[in-house]
Amino acid sequence: MENKLLINNANTVFEKKDDKYFGYRSRFGDIVIGGAYSYRFVAHYAKTNQDVVIIPGDVNTVTTPVCTKLEERLWKPEKFAQARRDEIVEQAKADVAELVKDNQLDCAVNFIVNRAKRTVDALIKGEYSGDIYAMGIAKAAPSDCFNVHIGRAIALRRALGLAVPDEYLNAPQPTDVRVSDVVRGKYEESYYRYEGRLFGDSYEEQIKEIEDGKFRYMSGDYDFIDSADLTIIDDSREEVAND
Repeated sequence: MENKLLINNANTVFEKKDDKYFGYRSRFGDIVIGGAYSYRFVAHYAKTNQDVVIIPGDVNTVTTPVCTKLEERLWKPEKFAQARRDEIVEQAKADVAELVKDNQLDCAVNFIVNRAKRTVDALIKGEYSGDIYAMGIAKAAPSDCFNVHIGRAIALRRALGLAVPDEYLNAPQPTDVRVSDVVRGKYEESYYRYEGRLFGDSYEEQIKEIEDGKFRYMSGDYDFIDSADLTIIDDSREEVAND
């Protein structure tokens, strides 16, 4: 009864079927009823609109994300984004393992990771000949956080001619800085202005430890957690030097 009341009072409702979200009802008139939307669209919509509810095909059950005036505490965009990204990364790892295991072509799968170019190549090569039969490429957008596990899943699926799930292409950006993440920060003392614009030199570091109120880096430097303005640019959490 509580869930049904929540749905009835919501201004916008999406119905989730598999990896698509279909317009179920909207009082704003900006959602096409029956139209298919991606997770990325719905997540953004829920962050910018009040009273958004998602149902998994059963009107008696409500799933996250939920954004309502009465139940605002249920919607934590930053926490949901990180949790959802974690799920997608684990899904990508399992996907790659399964695809490699199911390979019946007597071929080897090789991955080439280029962190500087933010790319992952998947090569399908003859087990004995070494000939390349197929190749798939994944490249992170400049504004996206690079993740080698998602990249491998995308590249391998493209090499095999398989569809790439929408969640791989539109994974939420990470919000929680963790050990082994590569982050970008700016030197505050190096800011300068030119023609009214603010510039500053940036640095990239890998997190070694998070303790005593500090982000401690592999280089030996650190930032105070309370004042650090960091952007996570690689959350693969693999040894960067290995690739």
